[in-house]
Amino acid sequence: WTWGRGKETPNPDSECSIRVPEHELKTPMTTISDKADLRPSHLTDFLKAARPGHRGSHYITDLKCTGLSLRLKGEKVAFFLRYKGISKTLGWAHEGEAWYIPSIKVARELADKVKRQIDFGGEPYAEEFLRQHHHVVENKLDLTHDDIVREMRPKVGTWTLQQCIDKTIEDKTADTATKPWRAPTVSTLRSTFAKPEFADLLDMPAVNLKRSDIERIRDVMLKKHASPSPAGKVVSNVSTVLSHCQSVHGGQSGLDRVEPWWKLLTVGRTTKPRTRNPGVENIAKSLILADVYTMKRLPGRMQAKHDHKYGIRDGVAAAFHWVCLTAQRQGAALAIRRIDYVPDPENDGWYLAAWGEGIMKAGVAHVLPIPPRLVQHMAAKLGQIGRPDSQWLFPSERGKGDIHIHRSSTLAVLKRLGARDALTKKRATAVDRIAANGIKWWTPHDTRRTITPVMDAAGIPGGSSVVLAHEVRRTDRLDVVNDEAREQHVARITRLAYGGAQHLHLKRKAMTVWTDAVLDEYERLKVEWQPLER
Repeated sequence: WTWGRGKETPNPDSECSIRVPEHELKTPMTTISDKADLRPSHLTDFLKAARPGHRGSHYITDLKCTGLSLRLKGEKVAFFLRYKGISKTLGWAHEGEAWYIPSIKVARELADKVKRQIDFGGEPYAEEFLRQHHHVVENKLDLTHDDIVREMRPKVGTWTLQQCIDKTIEDKTADTATKPWRAPTVSTLRSTFAKPEFADLLDMPAVNLKRSDIERIRDVMLKKHASPSPAGKVVSNVSTVLSHCQSVHGGQSGLDRVEPWWKLLTVGRTTKPRTRNPGVENIAKSLILADVYTMKRLPGRMQAKHDHKYGIRDGVAAAFHWVCLTAQRQGAALAIRRIDYVPDPENDGWYLAAWGEGIMKAGVAHVLPIPPRLVQHMAAKLGQIGRPDSQWLFPSERGKGDIHIHRSSTLAVLKRLGARDALTKKRATAVDRIAANGIKWWTPHDTRRTITPVMDAAGIPGGSSVVLAHEVRRTDRLDVVNDEAREQHVARITRLAYGGAQHLHLKRKAMTVWTDAVLDEYERLKVEWQPLER
């Protein structure tokens, strides 16, 4: 048949005739396709157009959320997803109907969740997730997205990724491990898998993991961070966990029958060696700025619930001084117990700071002599910390547990001063006090590059190496749990310090030169220099 207005034209090959009503021919069947950054106005216009008798289709593909489109078809408005060859109706825009989606924002969030399910298990997982999601919403159940995903996961006999992580840590930290992991290694691995990008994978059977799952997370890290280091940690930690479970627990993990695709993962980029060297003057200026904002707020910074009434907590400022003046790695420098900071029985006024092999990066114990001048400087700072019952020299002032200040806190001092922390950056009222005072951006770890030229200038070229714990042999273990008394522990530290392998004479000379250089500049600037705030 061919159609004319209000009439019928027979097809010679057909024996029947159908008449199209006049009113239906007045609205032609058309399909319009557009692309746009979907806005609430698009949804409003479509709902107004979806009146009785409307014919035709109008699709708007969202430019902000890949695969999502808003569709007006006949009298219905729907949100639609097309992703990796799979097409799904996410829900309808009509209030009161099943699978109701009230806004563009909600549709985008749902689309992202459905795409993750498609990545995980294809169309069956997407369908089941949508069914569960709308059931929870319509019945106002107190279930989170993670709860829904957890209910969907298949119950299999092999280990999940989370079980593989836990077992690897258990094996690698055992006393009988060939090369036991140190606490920082475990912390780094846990923080990698705690990233939100891993949330949907942790309860997945390890045998179901795909190379594309990890490559997707790696690519997110490359976009989020200027350095490829976080992406590198994703690749290396996944490889470490899966390789260990395949070789040691292949049957239980189910990985004995899987090709080790994780060994082929790469980042594809290299980390450029850092060359930042703040210099003694800039370190001293930054110490003074940290002191200033322990007594007043940081202008332009949004206050968080957990924030201290002033810009920087006293304990964190003390930790910042300690890290800069000892030039130790932040993680190790702050993981020091009170019983590991003791008077030197051989030298009046000196103290010994000791770290066990489980803390130091090199895996060997390290003892650092603290000159009397630094002992007195730190005594004033430590006296302002209000946790005398803590086992830690630098206890955290937040939280209920007895934990030490985290290594990120000393970096956060500079981030706050430099208007780079999450509650300051991009705010119109924020002021970069680092730049305002002529200081180039640096981090506490960069002091380890500043100390070397200071030692060279003083005629102690090997001084920086022994202070930085680059050249130390194992002598006596410090990580012993059952010391019978404090005196026994002090004796152990003394024996370790004076056992011959700690180069204590060279360390003492180097620490005197270094701390005098920084504290001389610090005290000079406190008299002669007025920090600028804008």
